Amino acid sequence: MSTTPTLTPLEIRKAEFQRKMRGYDPEEVERFLDLVSEELTQRLGDIARLEHEKRDLRRAVDDSRRREAELQETVLHAQKLSKDITDNARREADVLLREAQVTADNIITQAIEQANKIEGKLNELRTARRDMQLKLRNSLDLFSRILAADMDDERSNAIVRTMPRRPEARTG
Repeated sequence: MSTTPTLTPLEIRKAEFQRKMRGYDPEEVERFLDLVSEELTQRLGDIARLEHEKRDLRRAVDDSRRREAELQETVLHAQKLSKDITDNARREADVLLREAQVTADNIITQAIEQANKIEGKLNELRTARRDMQLKLRNSLDLFSRILAADMDDERSNAIVRTMPRRPEARTG
């Protein structure tokens, strides 16, 4: 899943605007575009890093699922082996049944422990993903607030510049 933006940092840096009388300060606009371009470059890098981490986590989850399936097959195999042993060896049924039961219990215990570990790891991965999402959301919210404050400051400055000046009082 690619999240390539339609606007690149280079396009932001090379953006040109018509010059009109009483327009924005071109140097200020260029500084702002440079800032936005740098921020976008950083965010794109963050997104690429997070996508790489997501792929790694998916691989880990797939490996865990594969191991879980192998454990289930092992448990099924152990149960079948236990049944075959008891069917083939009725004379030694008591001794062999106890041994098979101990072995099966150990395998089941190990399988349950492994499944619990896998579940715990999955929960850790989910928590880490939620934490990353929250951090990204918080960063985006902060950037939005900074941008809004900057735009409010720009509007306030524009209003002050357009207000008529009062004549200064003369001291005599």
